[in-house]
Amino acid sequence: MRTLILLAAAVAALCAAPLKAQDAAPATSTSSNTALVPAYNVSKEVKIQGTIQKIDVASPTGPMGTHVLIQTAQGVVDAHLGYGPAAKPAYLGITEGLSVTVVGMMENFEGTDVLITRLLQTPTRIFILRNEHGIPIRAVPRGGSPASKSQEGGI
Repeated sequence: MRTLILLAAAVAALCAAPLKAQDAAPATSTSSNTALVPAYNVSKEVKIQGTIQKIDVASPTGPMGTHVLIQTAQGVVDAHLGYGPAAKPAYLGITEGLSVTVVGMMENFEGTDVLITRLLQTPTRIFILRNEHGIPIRAVPRGGSPASKSQEGGI
């Protein structure tokens, strides 16, 4: 009986050791996923209003995906809309010259300031591109023309 108790204690100690090692690991990871995804903070959000000067789906700066350069009264802002079908200009119905309002958090990528856009408002639609944690909304509605669909909500 005593041997069984000692064996159970040894197994429990061995099983607990890896868990304690994981708990002791530093909270900040240097993995590529962490480096590519900034921590989104709603309290740092800004609202930008302006006119789309340029749409770039293969921007050499900032994160991969659709970028729009928005001309504002204060200058040009690079707004990242996301990556994939839900961020394509045709789906969003955006074109150069369109007046838009975007809400998001500014982030610096290799020396370039980029607005990580959470909400995009056009004259006729509001698109929720990311949730309040900055996680992209990737869904594209089924059926019909993508540009004819929109997500409802308010800023």
